[in-house]
This record gives sequence, structure tokens and C-alpha cells, in this order.
Amino acid sequence: MQGAQEKVDKRKASVARLSVISNTTLMLLKLAVGLAIGSVSVISEAIHSGMDLLAAIIALFAVKISGKPADSHHPFGHGKVENISGTVEALLIFLAAIWIIYEAIKKLLNPQPLEEVGWGVAVMLVSAIVNIIVSRMLFKVGRETDSVALQADAWHLRTDVYTSAGVMTGLGIIWLGGILFPGANLDWVDPVAAIFVALLIIKAAYKLTLESARDLVDVSLPLEEENEISRIIAS
Repeated sequence: MQGAQEKVDKRKASVARLSVISNTTLMLLKLAVGLAIGSVSVISEAIHSGMDLLAAIIALFAVKISGKPADSHHPFGHGKVENISGTVEALLIFLAAIWIIYEAIKKLLNPQPLEEVGWGVAVMLVSAIVNIIVSRMLFKVGRETDSVALQADAWHLRTDVYTSAGVMTGLGIIWLGGILFPGANLDWVDPVAAIFVALLIIKAAYKLTLESARDLVDVSLPLEEENEISRIIAS
């Protein structure tokens, strides 16, 4: 039994480490491209990946701690460490979203032309593909091992896929617009795409907060499940 649990814990730690590595790489790549082309939406995605990296580190720490057996100080085990980590991750995402909106509004009020938009489109495409692959692995292992932390990390990356697609679309509009309509002013699209990213992040953070904090405050089961348990006990 202990050997089987060790295998589960190693599997959880392994996929959590993969998330840390992928998020570190994507964050640095997005930040470099965002600064090079002057895109607030790409920089916002770098910050998003930075939050994902922090979440991945917290998840890695959580799965290692939660795998410890029960002891005299924690007679029910360490499983709620994962719920705490998920709640902390969600609060950090809220803060990142607020910062992104602040920076986007500043640039919306004072738009500036972007350079080499194609690089931004390329890095968003790479980010989306990588995060699809890693999030699927996290979801698979998280559900099979009932890991709240891994599933929270997977939701972060899945949200990043959608936001990357949104930013890529915005940059694509600027890119194609510059080719088809050279005189058109499309610089406002970049900060608008960044605000779009922030709103999606807030939605994901709200959902994650509810899911992670629910077990911490010992929310009751749905009435249907309580009735089913009572029926089984009575029989």
C-alpha cells in the first residue's frame, strides 16, 4: 500500500515539475518578445505565465506536503495543504489581473505603434500549444490522483491557452491591418486584448477560489448526496 502511494506521489511531483519548467520558459520568452515589440498584451501574458509559474511552484510544494502520512499533529493527513495552495494561487491571479487592466488602460489612453508584430503572434501560438499539452497532463494526473493543486494548476494553464489565443488574434488583426490598410490606426487593439486577458483571468480566479476554499470552510454536501448517505446508513 505504501509503495503504491509513493508511486502516486512521485507521479504528481513529476508532472508538477514539468509545469514549473514549461511556465518558466514561456514567461521568459513572452517577456522578451513583449518588451522587444512594445506590446502590453504580450507583456500581460508574460505576467500571466509568471503567475502560472508561481502557482506551479506552490502546487509542487503542496503535492509533496499533502503526500505525507497522518501524524500526531495532523491525524487526518495533510491533504488540505492543496486547498490552501489553490486559494493562494487564486488570490495572486486576482492581483495580476488588476495590474494588467491598469497598464492596459494607460496604454489605451496613450497608444503607441508596435514593431515586428509577427513575433508576438508566433510566441502566443507556441505558448498555446505548449500549455494545451501540459494542462492535459496535469488534468489527467490531477483527476486520477484526486489532487486539487494539480487540477488548479491545470486550470491556470488552460486559461492561458484561451488568453494566448485572444492576444494572438488581436496581434493578428494589427499585423494584417497594417498590410491591407496601411493608414489604419489599430494600436488600440493591443491594450484592448490585454484587458480581455485580464477579464478571463478574473473569471478563472473566481472559480478557483470557490473550488479551493470550499473544503477549507467545510461546506456541506449537496442535499441529494446527504439524503443518499442517510439512506445507506439507515439500510
